[in-house]
Amino acid sequence: MIVNNTNLSLNFGAKFLNTETLKETAEYAIKNNKFEKLNTARKNIEEYDTFVKLAVDRDESGKNFVFTTYTPKYTLKNGEVKKRFKKTRTLIPAQKGNYLNELYNLIIKMGNNAPENKLYKKIIRNA
Repeated sequence: MIVNNTNLSLNFGAKFLNTETLKETAEYAIKNNKFEKLNTARKNIEEYDTFVKLAVDRDESGKNFVFTTYTPKYTLKNGEVKKRFKKTRTLIPAQKGNYLNELYNLIIKMGNNAPENKLYKKIIRNA
């Protein structure tokens, strides 16, 4: 009998870009048996504005979460559709303590009532 060690592959779909901070947050959720709630929030966020890409990191000082939103912009030039992305950064202050738990809670909060949520509008729609 051969037993292989498999690596856990975390896929956040097209909406979230794979960043190290997001990967650490997903691993934190798995370790604390909270991944199902995080995955549900991700699905709620991805249900709207499906072409927008979202990356989350921390700034150099570690005092802020940086949500970078990439919104597609299309132009027609010489009969060809050109696609480019408008990049918008939103800083959310981080509190002292466990930043993984805090980011986990921010994603859950953003996923609750996703299109009408103030945090969702601030980060995704830049309102």
